[in-house]
Amino acid sequence: MKKIVLFSIILMNVCICCFAKNKNYTIDKYEELDKSEQYNSIIASIKEIDESNYSASEYYYLGLAYFRLENDTEAQRYLKIAIQKASDFAAAYYYLAGSCFYTEKYDEAISYYEKCIELDKKHSKAYKMLGVIYENSGEYNKALTNYSKFYEIEKSSDATYRMAYILYEMKEYKKAKPYVEEYLKYDNNSFSMNNLMILILYSQGEYKKVKQYEDQIKNVWKNSNDESIKRQNFFIIHSFEYNGFNVDVYEKFDQSGDFYYPLTCNVKLNNKIIKTVNLEYDTVTAELGLPYLLGIDEIETNTHRTSEIGFKVYPEFDVFIKYVKQVLDNKVYFGASSSYN
Repeated sequence: MKKIVLFSIILMNVCICCFAKNKNYTIDKYEELDKSEQYNSIIASIKEIDESNYSASEYYYLGLAYFRLENDTEAQRYLKIAIQKASDFAAAYYYLAGSCFYTEKYDEAISYYEKCIELDKKHSKAYKMLGVIYENSGEYNKALTNYSKFYEIEKSSDATYRMAYILYEMKEYKKAKPYVEEYLKYDNNSFSMNNLMILILYSQGEYKKVKQYEDQIKNVWKNSNDESIKRQNFFIIHSFEYNGFNVDVYEKFDQSGDFYYPLTCNVKLNNKIIKTVNLEYDTVTAELGLPYLLGIDEIETNTHRTSEIGFKVYPEFDVFIKYVKQVLDNKVYFGASSSYN
């Protein structure tokens, strides 16, 4: 598979057929071979022609075929010749930008996507990919500008997805929420969008509205045939920063048995998990009237410790987070320890 240099879902639909804006550049037989994924046939057919007779189109289709075959060196070579011969060849700029993106030449990719848009103001995928580059470099305002154009042109599920996520990353939760709601009309069984709605609602303190989405994401996990989803054993419900720590709060899908963790926080320092803070349920302590206890796992020493803080009933989320922050401030005493593997 082609090299994925950012997160796994960013290139959805990027490699769909993109016709040259100028119809004169399109050669039907190569389009058909491209649609049927006969990329080597494109190369062989073109190389039967004397190169001195190549037009911009021949160089473009050679570049496109090599791009499909994941040979970025040859793809970039031929696509650059195509745009030298036809400076208004929008599709050539688009795939050249894509090849530069794959090979982490992001500045070049940006310039070629921008040229593509200059030639074709409605080229939605070029706006999308500029958004992707800026999002992953942390330039969220530029990402939002480009995703907004992508959404304005397409209003597709993919464009809606991008708008929802970038607004969440920018902590614009109220603005993100309608896009999530819109996406869930396309696909109510979306694992990621149900999870994003949960994150938004927790970030806004709207805990009472969360249950339907938590029930749905659990249902999706239970019934999915997608191995990437089935491998997940938890879903994050809230993320926050506190005193230099990054904290992800999550729920596990399987919460059964005499002892389990209804809630767990991954506590990260410099992007490394150093400990977890756990709300634990224990049938043994339940007999003493305290079924829920506060515990921690120290990752480096593989040590589990339990505090003297307990709850007779499942605590409100804000109460749990209050104690998590006290743990991070070293204001909670943890007693007996045990090792785990």
